[in-house]
Amino acid sequence: MTSTVSHFYRNGLLLTSGLGMLVVFATLPPFVPEAVSDALMAAFASVCHQLPGRSPHVDGTALAVCHRCYGAYLGFVGGSFAFVMSRGRMLPGIRPVLLLVLAALPGFVDWSGDVVGLWTNAPVSRVATGAWFGLMAGLLLASAVLMSAGKTSRKG
Repeated sequence: MTSTVSHFYRNGLLLTSGLGMLVVFATLPPFVPEAVSDALMAAFASVCHQLPGRSPHVDGTALAVCHRCYGAYLGFVGGSFAFVMSRGRMLPGIRPVLLLVLAALPGFVDWSGDVVGLWTNAPVSRVATGAWFGLMAGLLLASAVLMSAGKTSRKG
């Protein structure tokens, strides 16, 4: 295995592991002492509304993020891992901004249908639409980070 390839895998697995830690931290509140749970909830409050009716619970205690954000975090891990395992060949040939807009569209439709009263979305639809967005965002994030790291390592 060449040095460039091994660096790609090492950096990719570090990125994927870091994203996986976000999932772990978001999952921890029901399983840790109250002070730690409160700190985790506060840390995630800046990126998630944490509405009780829209958040997963374990034994009556909410996770640190809502269903859609939890799905997105899971998707980040999946997208990053898929990019690494495909050796960087799994990125669709469309502009990143367009990819993110298309990836966010199912979540927007799910949310807006609920808001205007066409249907009531459910936890499974919120997790699924968040995961779809996270998967695409994870692919783009891994591409940006790993391709940038590859350019830097070839210069030095």
